[in-house]
This record gives sequence, C-alpha cells and structure tokens, in this order.
Amino acid sequence: QELNDFKARTGHCRVPHKYNENRALGIWVSTQRRQYKLQLENRPSNITIERIEALDDLDFEWEIEKRAFVRDDEGWQRRYQE
Repeated sequence: QELNDFKARTGHCRVPHKYNENRALGIWVSTQRRQYKLQLENRPSNITIERIEALDDLDFEWEIEKRAFVRDDEGWQRRYQE
C-alpha cells in the first residue's frame, strides 16, 4: 500500500533508497530490485513470480539510471537566480 501511495503522489515508483519521508519504503524498494536481479542471474532469491507480477502491475522500474535521482541543475540554477 505504501508504494501505491507513493506512486499516486509522484506518478512513479522510483523511491530513493534514502527516502527521508519513509526510509523503510526506500529500503524495501531497493531490496526488491536486488532480489529481482538475483532471480535473473539464477541465484538464490526471495522474490516470487507473483511478487514480480504485482510490482509489474504498478509499472515498477526494475532497473533505474542513477541520473533519475540527480538534481536538475539547470532548473535549480534558474530558480536560485530568481
């Protein structure tokens, strides 16, 4: 439910690992990605197909680019100058 709420507010499921508003959610999302990666590598993993499908239904992004969390420097500079 917490991930659903986050997505409703932000429009995506890219919860930062160090999400100050809900650190447990950030850690949980990071763990899901790690477990999914292990599953893809045929290594021991706790994630099930049902969990993967449930997250897929939310348009969960299994791999994200680090720059997705990088500040928009141009936008920041513009706002700073105002």
